[in-house]
Amino acid sequence: MKMRKIDLYTIPLMLVCVIASALRGFALLTAFDGVTMHFTNKTAITVSYVIVAISVIGFLSYLIFGEKDRGLITRSDNAASFIPAGLVSTALMFMGVQNLTLLKDVYTDKSIKIIAIATSLLAFMSVISFFLSIFIEQKDSHFKAAFSLSIVFFLAVYAVLLYFNKQTHPTNSPNRFIDEMAYLFSAIFFLYEARIPLGREKWRGYVAFGLSATLLCAYSAIPALIMYFVDGYTVSESLIESILTLTLAIFISSRVMQIKTLTPDSECDEAKSILHCSCSRGSTLRSAGICTEQRRNLADLCSFLSL
Repeated sequence: MKMRKIDLYTIPLMLVCVIASALRGFALLTAFDGVTMHFTNKTAITVSYVIVAISVIGFLSYLIFGEKDRGLITRSDNAASFIPAGLVSTALMFMGVQNLTLLKDVYTDKSIKIIAIATSLLAFMSVISFFLSIFIEQKDSHFKAAFSLSIVFFLAVYAVLLYFNKQTHPTNSPNRFIDEMAYLFSAIFFLYEARIPLGREKWRGYVAFGLSATLLCAYSAIPALIMYFVDGYTVSESLIESILTLTLAIFISSRVMQIKTLTPDSECDEAKSILHCSCSRGSTLRSAGICTEQRRNLADLCSFLSL
């Protein structure tokens, strides 16, 4: 099969995810100070930062060099969408419950409580959004598009919660910054996702931010989970947050990968057949129109001669 432009991005995505996550995981296990929330040796983590930053810039270049919007298509009526959507929905349910349980002991500040309650409500609404993405496939669904915005607001508001909540991490914590970037880029991706039910897709932005969000989510979640299961220490806000971030990486990557596999092929036999029939029908109608016009002219001439 002919390689498309998107393949030039998705193949490096997997390599960068592995390399950058491995470097950050190594830095967390060997040089992370749990008291200051910073790294004592910054060599490995700095190299991983540079790799991720350059990769994100490269992925965003799809906005300029990507395939035209009319050349791409995706759908959500298969297992490649059902399973990731179910994983994200489950993680969102636990996240919503967790934020409510932390209101008494952790989120003690009044403004933080309000933000935490908002994230819980948006998390539960986002679960509905993912179920709708499974059961409603057709376009021009304003109902589905409206609920799709709930995950956008959830990710944005949760990033705000991470920034202002200083009880678990300092504001300038590098781990917190990575989590915030992962959720903000994911929010932008889901904003493009919400355009699909309306039939107003912007595939260049969808792919560019999908690739970037996948990398940032994987870079945030995988090393954090390795750190938790190896050392028993949580570098993110919570274990559930790391799991949610990982499920987001799985879901977003599955959507982007499906764009590649479901792109209509210009040499598709079915497309050729439809085009051939359309052209043949058009030729027949044009010929019929010409013959009819000729007969009409002949009849007029005979009438005139009979006079």
